[in-house]
Amino acid sequence: MNKIEHMEDYTNAVIAIVITLMVLDIHAPSGPTLLDLHNANNHIMTYVYSFLLISMYWINHGRIFHHFDKIQITSRILWANNIFLLFITFIPFATSWLARFITYRLPEMTYAFILLCVDLSYYLLMREVLHVNPNLKNETKFRIYRRKLHGNLLINIIAIICGYFEPLTTIGISLCAVVLWMIPDQLFIHFKKYK
Repeated sequence: MNKIEHMEDYTNAVIAIVITLMVLDIHAPSGPTLLDLHNANNHIMTYVYSFLLISMYWINHGRIFHHFDKIQITSRILWANNIFLLFITFIPFATSWLARFITYRLPEMTYAFILLCVDLSYYLLMREVLHVNPNLKNETKFRIYRRKLHGNLLINIIAIICGYFEPLTTIGISLCAVVLWMIPDQLFIHFKKYK
């Protein structure tokens, strides 16, 4: 097993545990009625929301290391990956708190702040990969990933600022990050040709 496979397996395991912890926080409705199901709605909604975000991080992490065959892995990259995973592991805590107090400012902003920390740590990981593998700077896909990450960071900063004034806006704005990453890379290439 090479270093990339080892790091990917470790990352996959941590992310699987994080998703498992989140789903364990969803409890069955307290009764058999639709009202009881509606009362459990916040937990289901925040789980789906967090699941989408974690899936986005997992897919993008895999894209970096699977699309580029000859990435050299150093201890600095491994530590940057661990910092990224550290912040990912805070998402279940933030998801649970957000589900219980979805209309309150502090849980919303804490959730958005944790997402910002995940994005910054992912940015650190990408910088370390580029530092060790400078040939990737010329790769079109890697440039697109960096642009999307910059957009993602901006979205999370806007979500935190807006969440201060209107807590529920944090979730809606942060979901824009998922949409950004779902845009096919070919559209970015096409846009650049006509710019």
